[in-house]
Amino acid sequence: MTTTTTSPTAERPRRARKKSPWRRLLRGAAWTLCVPVIVLGIAFFAPRLPVGPVQDALGMTALFVPWLTGFLTICAIAAAVTAAAAWRSGRRALFGTGALACLLGVLMVAVPWAAAARTAEVSWPEYFASPATARPTATETYAGIEGQDLKADVYLPDTPAPGKPALLYVHGGSWNSGTRADSAPWLRWMADQGVAVFSVDYRLAPPPRWQDAVGDVKCALGWVRGKAAEYGIAPSNVSIAGDSAGGQLALIAAYTVDDQRFRPSCDVPEAPVKSAMGWYAPTDLPALLDRTGLPGVAAGALGDYLGGDVDTRRAGYEASSPVSHVRPGLPPTLLVQGDRDHMIPATQAADLAGKLRGAGVPATAVTIPWAEHNFTGQWGSWGSQIMRPHVRAFLQQHVLNG
Repeated sequence: MTTTTTSPTAERPRRARKKSPWRRLLRGAAWTLCVPVIVLGIAFFAPRLPVGPVQDALGMTALFVPWLTGFLTICAIAAAVTAAAAWRSGRRALFGTGALACLLGVLMVAVPWAAAARTAEVSWPEYFASPATARPTATETYAGIEGQDLKADVYLPDTPAPGKPALLYVHGGSWNSGTRADSAPWLRWMADQGVAVFSVDYRLAPPPRWQDAVGDVKCALGWVRGKAAEYGIAPSNVSIAGDSAGGQLALIAAYTVDDQRFRPSCDVPEAPVKSAMGWYAPTDLPALLDRTGLPGVAAGALGDYLGGDVDTRRAGYEASSPVSHVRPGLPPTLLVQGDRDHMIPATQAADLAGKLRGAGVPATAVTIPWAEHNFTGQWGSWGSQIMRPHVRAFLQQHVLNG
């Protein structure tokens, strides 16, 4: 009788063939993990490019990076494991991809943190902490215009500061989106400093709103002063602040008292505000278009807001630029800007602050390293952690002291 014996070497290929689908699946998962991390890294660290559509794609991609710190940390570890496994199996392409993804993942997490730590005392637990739920004390309609009810969310302090200060807050959103509740944790935080905070609606573009939106903000300022007795505030101690497009509206409203191009949209008297803040706010609209990292996005938003491009509507672009209204006697101003902001050029805050100081107006520009546009949307972001002490100090000096 003949006995057939199967050698171990004959079995090995069969076992390899059985395992190969899983190996292909793992390799596919590794590529799927590593390639997006590399794309994010390229977008995050890339310099500004002269090709508009490419720059828009890079800029929009980079906007997501600060929100992905935890994910990127996990990806960097997984990419390191991928690179090690690929090196042992002789897959050089996957090794290079995994190593690059690991490096970029680490850099996207470590570089902003290291820059923030050199600037201020920052905390990893605070970075990942969620803010307390922030709800307004009351919501009121401050005006009805063109069939639209414009509302104000009111955040009252438990203990008002001695000067009974109030602050009107204007939300961002490229003049065509956003809501008055977008910055609720910040609004409650400012109220906790002793300030009555009023976050308001305004009419959004399109159609062109470059005068209407400012008029609505001025209408809201007049309404707040009219509610002084009801809310226990001093009508002479009303300040204004806003982020992004809302920062531009806040600064224009503060700098154009009695300017006939920007009249209140309701029957209220105008009066100077006590102080003004613009957080990553556009301050020079023609210059913004020349240097923004989101050229198509910025041009579209400004075109809707102003009714055309800068060549056909230059007067409106210049009139809507806070830098065009600098003169002595304007309110003290705090400007905060991230130096990696793809929407607003990092120089906009510093340039306006320099012109204000040249006119004798107290002005401070805070530039936050590696902060992207809308960094305040992350309560614990490095930019938010750096910014809070500056806002507190500004409020203490120019608002809370009565």
